[in-house]
Amino acid sequence: MGTTFHGPSPWPHITRAIRTRGARYAAIGYLGQDAPDLLPLRAGDILVVNASRAAVKAHATSPAALAHYLNKGVRVLSCPTLHAKVIATTTRAVIGSANASENSTLADDGVVITDDPEIIASVRKFIDALTEITEVDQVFLDDAIREWEIGRAVPLPGVTGRIRPEADFLPAPVTRMFVKHAVDYEPTPTEKRVLDRQRGRHATGGPAVKYQLDSLRLEKPGTIRRGDVIVFVSTDDQWLYPPAVVTSDAMRVPRSGGAVLHFLRTRTDLPALPLTDAAKALTDLGHPGSRLRTDHYVRSPSLRAALLGLWEL
Repeated sequence: MGTTFHGPSPWPHITRAIRTRGARYAAIGYLGQDAPDLLPLRAGDILVVNASRAAVKAHATSPAALAHYLNKGVRVLSCPTLHAKVIATTTRAVIGSANASENSTLADDGVVITDDPEIIASVRKFIDALTEITEVDQVFLDDAIREWEIGRAVPLPGVTGRIRPEADFLPAPVTRMFVKHAVDYEPTPTEKRVLDRQRGRHATGGPAVKYQLDSLRLEKPGTIRRGDVIVFVSTDDQWLYPPAVVTSDAMRVPRSGGAVLHFLRTRTDLPALPLTDAAKALTDLGHPGSRLRTDHYVRSPSLRAALLGLWEL
């Protein structure tokens, strides 16, 4: 095949070029609702897309397209700084300017398609090295649907203004924070099914996720709600774990006597801190009464900021 250039309407060439055996790796900035027709991916493939709140709210990335790929068994990842449009198969690489959307089919786009092994390897390396990666699971998708329904409330990312990572992890500002002791327990079969359904079952490969889905079980409904930030302490009062964000409302656990489940989004790249070191650091910052060994609601805005500052968030 060699190396060929296609434009100004490259999508028919892209679609044909990626119909190959083996896993396909795609990093496409934005997905329109018709993306599955242009970019026919299957189980075992990896798709990285900009599905940030801004991109979804601007209708640049469609939750319907995300849901289609998830249902097909594609591993879908979100990178809020992604603007590239590249694909690597086992035998070909596609590099160009075309998003997977109807707008792209109407625009003057151009791509290079090549079977050069070094370029294919370089595209794979580029995709694997992407950072700020969040797994697109059912909880992520539910949030994306809510953002989509708000409508075109913000400029299209990457077209107007500078691209910058947005606060997809912590709410801004953090207004509700709790210190709670972590509780180790074995999920019931029902809880495991719920967790598996929300997380999805994905193939390996692709960039390492920076944000992952965890869960919090409460024996009865409490004051925790979506958007809260929780800093967990180990049961032996030895470690302070990085903050987690509550990403769901309470869901009742069947046949549990009233227990509820919340989903949490956590960071995979932050270490647990020795509790004594954390307490000393907070004291040095003017918070000697941080009460890290007691479950409580953190009322002080300055203490909330100091707690987050322990991990330089």
